[in-house]
Amino acid sequence: MTGAYYGYLETGFFIIGFVKIGDELVRVGFYKSLRQLEDEIGAYHPRPRFDLGEFQGLIRDLRAYLSGEHVVFDYPFRIERPEFERRVLLKVREIPYGETRSYSWVAGEVGRPRAWRAVANALARNPIAIIIPCHRVLRKDGKIAGSGFSRKVREHLLRLEGALLRR
Repeated sequence: MTGAYYGYLETGFFIIGFVKIGDELVRVGFYKSLRQLEDEIGAYHPRPRFDLGEFQGLIRDLRAYLSGEHVVFDYPFRIERPEFERRVLLKVREIPYGETRSYSWVAGEVGRPRAWRAVANALARNPIAIIIPCHRVLRKDGKIAGSGFSRKVREHLLRLEGALLRR
């Protein structure tokens, strides 16, 4: 049986939670609280076991990234999504650190130039945030889409990368 593990890193105003099954990340997400993360963990089968030791490299790289260092997150991951969403997520993974692209650019790159809304929906369901940097995809006018908590997290990450001007 393959081991399933989870861990997290508290970052200030949000928590980065992660899950891996075997050697592959299946989830990296942003959470407002540990309770929110633990509620999501409860839906996995088999239920992952908490073990920060399984994520030492990832935690080290996340800390470096969050302190403003350019980090390449080269970790094995698994995406179980429909083919279009997989293509979108893999294309977004190619967007360089500190750069942004538009939803319509991504749509064109995956061969569906008018499917920018479908791209936005696929990115809203990105199971592996930061590793697949959906925060680097903006509206055509250069503004961050969405509202509330997820928008604040994306804005924070883009400022860290120098892709948005600091206030």
